[in-house]
Amino acid sequence: MDDHMHLEKFNHNRSWDLQVDASKLNRTCSQNLDFFLVLDLEGKVEILEFPVLMIDAKTMEVVDFFHRFVRPSEMTEQRINEYIEGKYGKFGVHRVWHDTAIPFKDVLQQFEDWLTHHHLWEKHASGSLNRAAFVTCGNWDLKTKVPQQCKVSKMKLPSYFMEWINLKDVYLNFYKRRATGMVTMMKELDIPLVGSHHLGFDDTKNISRVLQRMLGDGALIPITARRKPDHPNDVEFLFKNRIR
Repeated sequence: MDDHMHLEKFNHNRSWDLQVDASKLNRTCSQNLDFFLVLDLEGKVEILEFPVLMIDAKTMEVVDFFHRFVRPSEMTEQRINEYIEGKYGKFGVHRVWHDTAIPFKDVLQQFEDWLTHHHLWEKHASGSLNRAAFVTCGNWDLKTKVPQQCKVSKMKLPSYFMEWINLKDVYLNFYKRRATGMVTMMKELDIPLVGSHHLGFDDTKNISRVLQRMLGDGALIPITARRKPDHPNDVEFLFKNRIR
């Protein structure tokens, strides 16, 4: 992460910190979690980008972030080049991807160190997250893509991926209206889009802005999906009224 172009493009100096409307802090309700980990994966064949923003549930502020580009493990170099040019060439970050991407196993090892540093998970306990949960825009990231990638990478699904919050389901039940995706939610809430849609690091910032707005409007943000411990391929959806 010492690459100058990477640092400049993704503003890792934290100058992009999401602004919190202090006037809405007194409207927030008490959450069952201390931190939200906003995650938005990129990559249809294999995961290409793994960005996470850590949001404080009480202050709504960004505490920290984790961002890595991921190098596919079962693709030829030619196919990787075509894949990255098609995905990241239009954003102008394909060189940054090539210079910094690392295998998924290495990404998760670094991510686990990051979680441990923030006391959100104990590496040797093999349990769930501590007072924190992933927030995604849909179920695809954690229900489908992470298990697929773990299988490709020949690794066991980590224990911290057993439950998550689908923000679209919470949005539906709180505002009583459907939103099929991030852009729809932002339009309905009159939140301008920042950065480039489908660039994972930018999408996590935009999803976080929706989350901040919902917290400021007094929404409770609970777990919406959970894997069954004995059958991790089976997912229980906890909201009767949900986006399908």
